[in-house]
Amino acid sequence: MLKNLECIYCNAKFSVEIYANFSVICSCCKRSIYLECEYGYGPVTPCQIYLGEKIVGIVESKASGYCLSMDTKKINLDKTYLDAISEAEEVIKKHLKIFHPNEKLQVVTQGGSLCFYGDWFGRPYDNFHKIVHTNYDGEILEIKFDHWERLIIYEPENIISTKHELKITKAKKIKWMYIPYGTKRTDYTTITYTTECGNLSKTTPYGIEHLKIKEPFWAVYMG
Repeated sequence: MLKNLECIYCNAKFSVEIYANFSVICSCCKRSIYLECEYGYGPVTPCQIYLGEKIVGIVESKASGYCLSMDTKKINLDKTYLDAISEAEEVIKKHLKIFHPNEKLQVVTQGGSLCFYGDWFGRPYDNFHKIVHTNYDGEILEIKFDHWERLIIYEPENIISTKHELKITKAKKIKWMYIPYGTKRTDYTTITYTTECGNLSKTTPYGIEHLKIKEPFWAVYMG
């Protein structure tokens, strides 16, 4: 049985065979994009690791811990459970010379309401999205929130983070992924903002809307 996937970062599409435990690295942008496992219900190993549609490694458990089988080699892993799978993905990326360095960027903002190019998500200051994790690899800043929302900012410029506000002056593209009330955790709705030649477009499941750029504005504002 196959599972159809689309990379949330670069929109590449491919299909992989479903296992009880497997993770996927996008073959195009080389970022980790998917993990399915029986954590909490059963063992997390063996776990097949894909690079696109090709299995490039298997995480296995042994008496002394976890190991990664790759190219006839067995590499001992320091971590266990889900952390071992993440560690194995990084080992594979290093082996294949895939590098996305984690740039030093400290986002100290705790959370807040969200506004993109002057376009508020919901009513201004009417909701609070709590930040639980951030990652910046020099090209993409990704922010994860407490209710599984994800904010992906492509090529952000001039990032200003204080305890109560996050401001980003410019971005090539912004993707906001959230789960509407009353739907399943996996039923994401995506809103995408793109700018080209001074024009601003907002893409939703209902179509494309052309917005006026308001001055002064921030590509991303949270506060």
